Amino acid sequence: MNMTICLDWFGCRWRQGLAGLLAVLLASLVLVAPAAAVDSWPLSDEAGHRFQASVFEQPFPEYPSGWRLRLNALEADLVLDHTDALQVSDAMGQRWTLGNRSEEIVPPDGTPIPAGSAQFDLEALTPRPSDAIPLRFTLTSSAGPLRIDLNPEQTLTLHDLA
Repeated sequence: MNMTICLDWFGCRWRQGLAGLLAVLLASLVLVAPAAAVDSWPLSDEAGHRFQASVFEQPFPEYPSGWRLRLNALEADLVLDHTDALQVSDAMGQRWTLGNRSEEIVPPDGTPIPAGSAQFDLEALTPRPSDAIPLRFTLTSSAGPLRIDLNPEQTLTLHDLA
């Protein structure tokens, strides 16, 4: 009898702990992961820093609508700048400057922006980049300027959205 009560108590506590952990994980994903990503890719820069990039439509009505590019550093100590624009260029000399919209990552209630995340407005990607010439991103971070070369499929995604 006592053994049954003890096992029931531990089972209940375990389920409560698991439910709490899942709630925290889901809340953190809502703050850092964009809703309804059209495309998402792993990226790395010339120095080997790794990122996850997501292209999506801004889902929050309190912010201007439009396509966004979010970069999430996969290294905890890499801090991305939340004010500097993302510079985009191609091998033919075409250049674009994408405004930094990192404040849109979190609700407008003062929640801190995750240090390793930055978000950019894709509206400035006009004229449309060629679908045949790979693009390069240059962004500011705690490690200095980072340069990330996109592959042809990633370039095509941005070409199709512009």
